[in-house]
Amino acid sequence: MKSIKQALTMGLTRVTAVFTASYFGLPTWVLFIAWINYYLFGTNIKTAFLIFIQQVFGILIAIIIQYLGNYLSETLTSFWFSVTIFIVMIRVFYVSKLKYLNIIPAYFLGMIIWFGSNSEININILLLLTITLLIDYTFTWINVIISEQIESRTK
Repeated sequence: MKSIKQALTMGLTRVTAVFTASYFGLPTWVLFIAWINYYLFGTNIKTAFLIFIQQVFGILIAIIIQYLGNYLSETLTSFWFSVTIFIVMIRVFYVSKLKYLNIIPAYFLGMIIWFGSNSEININILLLLTITLLIDYTFTWINVIISEQIESRTK
């Protein structure tokens, strides 16, 4: 009985997240990347917040790569796009040595979100993607809280 309640809770929170994103015209595929991050890297509020921040940083890093890479490619040659990636990834490595910002896959999943959006650099797209992540982290956190309550009540 406990498993079915938890499964129903997961289904309900997922469909609610997707409905909410769809209702507001947000990209629903971003929800699934956020969901993966939440469950892979931490299911408590503090860890989830840090992963969320790293994903947003990943989006910002991808924007930097896109902007600098395109600028240098147009100004010099297309070779410089690769140089931009090389330099930025070196910096990501060193940022990941910080105590609370040390999950490299979270940065890369944030970069995937940006590049997957296939967008021109625009603050509105950045906000849209960040809000979508935040919505899913919220619904995933609600799912974890409800599942923990189900778990504690059925012991």
